[in-house]
Amino acid sequence: MELKFIYPRWGSADIDWGTFLNKVKANGFSGVEIDLPFNKQEKHDILLMLKDFELDFIGQHWQTKDVDFKTHKENYKSHLYNLVEAKPLFVNSHTGMDFFTFEQNAELIEIAQAIEAETKVVITHETHRSRFSFAAHVCYKYLESLPFLKLTSDISHWCCVAETLLENQENALQKAIQHTYHIHARVGSSQSAQVIDPRDSVYVEELNQFNKWWTAMIENAAKSSRQFITITTEYGPFPYTLYQPNTETPLGNQWDINLFVKNEIQRKWNL
Repeated sequence: MELKFIYPRWGSADIDWGTFLNKVKANGFSGVEIDLPFNKQEKHDILLMLKDFELDFIGQHWQTKDVDFKTHKENYKSHLYNLVEAKPLFVNSHTGMDFFTFEQNAELIEIAQAIEAETKVVITHETHRSRFSFAAHVCYKYLESLPFLKLTSDISHWCCVAETLLENQENALQKAIQHTYHIHARVGSSQSAQVIDPRDSVYVEELNQFNKWWTAMIENAAKSSRQFITITTEYGPFPYTLYQPNTETPLGNQWDINLFVKNEIQRKWNL
């Protein structure tokens, strides 16, 4: 089974597309995870550059945050259709809101499933704070009720919400691993969704734990006879990474740390 490493546009939006994609390619990534504009010309230009660089892309939806459910639902559909028509590898969606009812969030998930069936483009749902999947025990209920649900697993959010490394939520973790389609590889802790620098020995426990989870997700994909699994290294920019006091100098270098995580996983798999 192939491991496809993906680089996020998040944190590099200030770099022009050509420079960004060249850097992604030069550092051994197979593709990028990006949102796409509604403007047809801008969208066409981005897709053409991706084709020229021979890079895959994952469509990323994160924008829909409307409080009114009816408005939220219509905007959600618009963003998903805008992404699937570009024929990405698949779409990763921030779906629903933590304050919506179970039934409302389930309706959104089922809308995404219907769009997937219609367009043949897979849609996954990211485990993320503020969304339907904001906590391990909450997401577990959706996985039980909606067995078709495919996850983009970013366990760092769940650690932060639970203030643990989830030692007491093994059932929910194993359920999530079984439903993992895509991995967001960021090392979190019981107090934050991102440690300052996973290369720092003070975070060795967290790094080891996250490596175990990523390994279990990859092994599950292999057992499921997947041809590949995608892994987005997602050490994020400010405010995920902190600044030096009274400056705008990040405490961690995003590119360097994302390359470190990629190398960690490749080392484990002897790639």
